Amino acid sequence: MNNLLKSLIYDGKKVLLESGVKNAMDEARLIIKKTLKKNELEFINNQDLKISSKQSNSILHNFIERSKGKPVSKIFGFKEFFSNEFIVNKNVLDPRPETELLVELTINILFKIKFKKISLLELGVGSGCLIISILLFIKKNKVSALGVDISNKALEIADKNIKKFNLEKKLKVKKSDWFSDIHEKYDIIVSNPPYVKTSDIKNLDKEVKLYDPFISLNGGFNGLRCFEKIATNAKFHLKPDGIILLEIGYGQMNSVKKIFEKMDYKIFLKEKDLQGIIRVVGFKLKKNFEC
Repeated sequence: MNNLLKSLIYDGKKVLLESGVKNAMDEARLIIKKTLKKNELEFINNQDLKISSKQSNSILHNFIERSKGKPVSKIFGFKEFFSNEFIVNKNVLDPRPETELLVELTINILFKIKFKKISLLELGVGSGCLIISILLFIKKNKVSALGVDISNKALEIADKNIKKFNLEKKLKVKKSDWFSDIHEKYDIIVSNPPYVKTSDIKNLDKEVKLYDPFISLNGGFNGLRCFEKIATNAKFHLKPDGIILLEIGYGQMNSVKKIFEKMDYKIFLKEKDLQGIIRVVGFKLKKNFEC
């Protein structure tokens, strides 16, 4: 490989293009910037910069990793979401742009609530990017939050992100299989649960099926298993007038609605993403339940 920066960009583009990576030029630039720890302005202004052999080898290694399907986020251990950079690894799902809709809708609802104190629960907290993004935007002491996950390794990453954003006083995480170790009631429950059919996982892009945790993707034989678990137990952990906000998959709207209506919830919100797919739904209880 030529050791001039501008030549490395085109070498990287060629390697990625031959392996079928979309937007190969943009990804080559991104990999080089992250490897060299350059910002965009430094990158643009130093096209004739000569790169050391050690740096060139690191860049080549990262090109090869990406050509195998490994996402850039998993190569470098960081993923941007809702304008912040989160720590990620193989034990957590990479946050997707469509999940930002769930964050936005939750924030909008929180701003409208007049309670002095609001309690928030996230089921399947993963890296913590969703609930942390909400708390960072709200910036109000009145919101306290709990995130739960069945994976100890995911909770370790969530804990690192909590410390990164100095949210130790507002957000706690703990191990729980959905509601198995939850004993309180909450004003808002949010979740982006696994909703891919088990049989469809093999058809996903290799950067998803090979580098995201299977447990974070697998929604069971019909993709609805997790929604059934949430609907069955959430009623015992919602405060009066509490709500549930969920991300759902393509074409799941009617099925998820039936699951929750069968468990005495009513739908109050459904929102499409930028592709016109109903991506977020919200439910309230028709009546209150006691534990």
